[in-house]
Amino acid sequence: MANKFSPPLLVATIAIAGMFAFGQAARVSGTKETTEAKMNGWFGEGRNPWLGGEHQPKFSETAVANAGPIDWVEKGAVTTPISQGRCATCAQFSATANVEAAWFLAGHPLQALAVQEMIDCSSYSGPYGMGWVSSVHHGLDKVSDYPLANHSDPNITGCRSPCNTAAASKNFASIDGATCIPPSDYSKVAGSNETQMLAWLQHAPLSVSVAAGTHAFGTYQGGIINGSDCNATSVDHAVLLVGFGQDPTSGMKYWKLKNSWGPAYGEGGYFRLEYGQHCLGMRGVCQAYIGKPPQA
Repeated sequence: MANKFSPPLLVATIAIAGMFAFGQAARVSGTKETTEAKMNGWFGEGRNPWLGGEHQPKFSETAVANAGPIDWVEKGAVTTPISQGRCATCAQFSATANVEAAWFLAGHPLQALAVQEMIDCSSYSGPYGMGWVSSVHHGLDKVSDYPLANHSDPNITGCRSPCNTAAASKNFASIDGATCIPPSDYSKVAGSNETQMLAWLQHAPLSVSVAAGTHAFGTYQGGIINGSDCNATSVDHAVLLVGFGQDPTSGMKYWKLKNSWGPAYGEGGYFRLEYGQHCLGMRGVCQAYIGKPPQA
């Protein structure tokens, strides 16, 4: 398997056995920005962003057995990764991407939605703010109607602006709710529920939370984070789970996830974690739905 690098960045280490490359990758959005962004917001205020969702029913043994490789990016359900800059808005980025995928899978063209609307206007209605989209605001606008502010601009003070109610009035894309794996089944670590996650992932991408405060994650540039680099469990960052696959050379199975640190991070804005190892404490798994939640 080839390790991937960003040429402008100094690569500090290549972990041959670990199957991934890392260097000063966090520099792409500003090390200070990304460190502050992932450790604040919901997490910094002591909230678990996945709380407040309906409980997703467990999938059958047949559904688990039949679950296999999938890539929602290749299937056209995921928009291009963008950067949250210095702002503690990872939950809103994850939720917006989740709603985008649900809207696409309901038969609509893929449309970038207004994460800034989520940042400015939403309440802490879980999970990840998707409860606000479904039950309070009843939709999200197109990003062209409520553009994303440049939160890497040092001239901007604060990340949440007063809600532009006129711009937020169109409610272009709506969902009916969001379900989550019950906290009793998925609380401190992933446990055995990665098989349930894989069955669920067959239906649409999933919002999840991971422990991003590690050297391996902060400096990641490509490959599969695995082994001892997976051991962190103090989650502080929300992302979107978009795929599952198996490396053809090593045979290692992996999760593919969309980050919100811009396309220069990792593998075009994405990163991969070893499957079945509770890697980076991944938990808080939730999914937006239109109509009814998936059943199997």
